[in-house]
Amino acid sequence: MIKRLLKTDTLYTSIGKPVEGGMLAIDEKNRIAAVGANLQADGVEVEYFEGALCPGFVNTHCHLELSHLKDKVKQATGLHGFIQELQQIRSADELEIENAINGADELMYENGIVAVGDISNGSATFKRKQQSAIYYHSFIELFGFDPIKANTVYERGIELKQKAEQQNLSASVVPHSPYSVSESLFNLISTTQSNAPLSIHNQETAAENELYKSGGGKIAEMLEGFGNDLNDFKVTQRNSLPSFLQHLPKDQKLLLVHNTYTSPDDIDAALILHNNLFWCFCPKANLYIEDRLPNIKEFAKRGLKCTLGTDSLASNDSLSIWEEIKTIQGYFPKIELNTLIQWATINGAEFLGIEGEYGSFEVGKQATINWLKNNELKHLS
Repeated sequence: MIKRLLKTDTLYTSIGKPVEGGMLAIDEKNRIAAVGANLQADGVEVEYFEGALCPGFVNTHCHLELSHLKDKVKQATGLHGFIQELQQIRSADELEIENAINGADELMYENGIVAVGDISNGSATFKRKQQSAIYYHSFIELFGFDPIKANTVYERGIELKQKAEQQNLSASVVPHSPYSVSESLFNLISTTQSNAPLSIHNQETAAENELYKSGGGKIAEMLEGFGNDLNDFKVTQRNSLPSFLQHLPKDQKLLLVHNTYTSPDDIDAALILHNNLFWCFCPKANLYIEDRLPNIKEFAKRGLKCTLGTDSLASNDSLSIWEEIKTIQGYFPKIELNTLIQWATINGAEFLGIEGEYGSFEVGKQATINWLKNNELKHLS
């Protein structure tokens, strides 16, 4: 039975072109019963929303557990500086961390985010994720540059993944980045059963490419400063993306996050090496940390499967996909809003494997709706 009829000036369905004067019919279970331009239902008045409606947003890259670090990390220090400072100030009182996590979760929901791919280094966020109105997939992030410690790091990660699953939370173990995971640990992650999707920070800094090309640079200095021995690291004389991608299963969904220093040649190589890539952009965090944006227009021009993320409140002043969209529009005005909304909705849902429920206005899906008016957003449901 139809309970609501919604009409707007522009309906972004996330599957094709926007519908001018579009309408949604919502049933008593808050699911989409019909999508069109001239919908009617006996006894149901049409609710008009000036501007536009679009599906709820999917945030494919967040660090919820870092929410207590808002305004505490200096800006534009470069990734190596950001990581070094983060390690020094990350610890905090458990109640402070919990309150910040709860507040950030509420903030994301208010900002129209209905699903999140969240990085987890521990279990601090699990309680909130169980209670949240947001769907979460936890990426259990592993660090282990020393190959001798690979098994120990991996076993701890698997234990955390199992803990999440015991609490009915979706989770997978993933590598943090190419420069923080040994080849041995890459191999352990790659052969893990029932472990999808995968995610990795990619080319967030020029120093990552420099490490693979020469064995030197700021990332190399940072690793040595943390007590790591670089003698076993394999210099490939190539950028990092074509160097590490061969260590991950080529048919499994993989999210490459940031891509700030990813070149057209890197993209070409990646598309040869891997069959199921998604590319995530977190523009506000890129500006916060490196004061630079990826060449986003190159990815748009190629029609690649792109998604959007917010990163954390340690590297962002908000957790809003709409603000990330507006940032991209400001720097790349030729990328159509319809494309960016697809990145923010159906592409993210497809990556997380929840496209049957979220990501687009299609009959049978949950009616998660954002209202866009005068460049501002309101979450309707």
